[in-house]
Amino acid sequence: MRLKSIVAAVFAVVTIAAATVWVTAQSFAVTKVTPFEITGADLGFRVQGLRGNTPVGVLVVKVRGEWVEAEIGMPSSRSLTLR
Repeated sequence: MRLKSIVAAVFAVVTIAAATVWVTAQSFAVTKVTPFEITGADLGFRVQGLRGNTPVGVLVVKVRGEWVEAEIGMPSSRSLTLR
């Protein structure tokens, strides 16, 4: 009975270690680059790094002549009124 417990514990540790190595191998680190924008007239994408060959960054919009990060989400539950 004790031998089965030891074998099960060793098997669990080896399985967790193998899973950790596999997951780590699947992830790519983000290589930081000097931020730059790929833009249109009022909408753009600020590249902040590269993951492999894929750009990583944020969506930006032009507000009063300045590029600011956009927040994507649901509008508030308040009703909109025209003034």
